[in-house]
Parts: sequence; C-alpha cells; structure tokens
Amino acid sequence: MAERYVYPLVLYKEKSPCGDIWIGNFPGLNGCWAEDKSREKVLASAPYVLHEYASACRELGWPLPGAPSLDELEEAGVGEVFVIKEAEVS
Repeated sequence: MAERYVYPLVLYKEKSPCGDIWIGNFPGLNGCWAEDKSREKVLASAPYVLHEYASACRELGWPLPGAPSLDELEEAGVGEVFVIKEAEVS
C-alpha cells in the first residue's frame, strides 16, 4: 500500500431532536465526515472514513488535498482537533 494519508479531524457535539450527536468533520474534504451518538465511535471510525475518501481519490486519479493548518483549526475554536491517519485496509 502507498503511504497512508494523514489529515486533521475536527470533532464537535451538536444537539438534535433525537439527542446529542458527535460529528467528526475533515475540513476541506467535501462529504468526508463521521457521526455517532458516541464520541469514541466517531474517533474509531474516522481512519476508515478517511481511507474510503483517499481510496476514491486514488481510483479517480485525483490528487489528495493538502491538510489545513492545525493552528488555524485550533484557533477557530470549532471543536477538538485530532490528526487522523488513514486506516490500513487489506
């Protein structure tokens, strides 16, 4: 497998009519996010979500987008920032 893709994830909680929900968003990767009622499940699934996104880009011959600045994401205060490494899937 090629080098695994690494990208920041912004994790935050939103209120919904069905209760609180955790959302992990990869800013700048359109349509790339994870959500669940459990914070831990979002963090556990994020590497696989990133893998699916990166795999689709590779298959289509699209370049993988560069990551936004961690400092800027943290300064924006929109949620917790984590660095996620693409899952290795065989």
